[in-house]
Amino acid sequence: MSKSGKHSDDPNHVRNKRRLIIGVTGGVAALAVATGAMAATGGTATGGADTGGKASPRSLKVMSLNTWHGGAKVTDGVNKIAKQVKASGADVVALQESSSPVAKEIADKMGWKYYTSSGKDVDLISKKPIEKTDSFSKESSGAKAIAAKIQGVWVYSIHLDYTKYGPYNACFDKDSYQEIYADEASRKAQAKDIAEWTGSAPAIVAGDFNTPSHLDWTKATKATHCNSAVEWPATKAFADKGYKDSYRELHPSPAKVPGNTWSPVTKKNTDYDNKPEPQDRIDFILHKGGSLKPATSNTYGGGPDWPSDHLAVVTTFHL
Repeated sequence: MSKSGKHSDDPNHVRNKRRLIIGVTGGVAALAVATGAMAATGGTATGGADTGGKASPRSLKVMSLNTWHGGAKVTDGVNKIAKQVKASGADVVALQESSSPVAKEIADKMGWKYYTSSGKDVDLISKKPIEKTDSFSKESSGAKAIAAKIQGVWVYSIHLDYTKYGPYNACFDKDSYQEIYADEASRKAQAKDIAEWTGSAPAIVAGDFNTPSHLDWTKATKATHCNSAVEWPATKAFADKGYKDSYRELHPSPAKVPGNTWSPVTKKNTDYDNKPEPQDRIDFILHKGGSLKPATSNTYGGGPDWPSDHLAVVTTFHL
């Protein structure tokens, strides 16, 4: 089992993020969406050909972005987030490690009228009208999600449990597969609950999963993943419900195009004697149903003005 049990949100970990406090709603709860009508209210693309620009009317360009405490970890963070989102050309951004006031502030700086107010650390902001919203939380697993219907498609922002981070088990503690899978129980339960809640409608799930993908740690890539092949259960839970990984669809070789999103900032782990931090793809944009088809998908960000300790993921869908 992981020596420290720490990963993305632990305030004492090198990533210096907060622990989530989950509000319990007992299931599905409707959320009001703040819009101009309903309530007054440079980046670098890698791992793909999409480098910004506007999406067409029959497409939807989605970004998943961990905001690193709502931009609080860098100077002028909110302005930097807004600048990077604008440069990406995204239509919709799934925010994690944010807050509803920060989501509104980012939207306002972008001149966008549409955003959610989940009361959790996940929200959505959109250039395009939000038709409906919904939210979900479950006490037993700690699962939480916010959803907005945009251009007839439900878009979800999610953030899974940060504790007992699997790559530390494999790379630092040299745990058995049995121990690795046991420590994934929380994320697996959250993923299963959220995937079940999303139902069968056309959907896009975007977020920080705090785990690699079952598509990446394969026998063919063991040499780059601490000699381990792991079928990470959180992403597998979504795959079992029909979700496809937009990035890996367009970049099918994890050996040639790993698409790592963790981390442009953290390269050494102070909890493990400054050993090299495992670099992994832990942020995803998944999709299923309808005529949704990913046209481009890339990681996005990095550099001195980048406001997050994750790279973002950006996928343009044809609807």
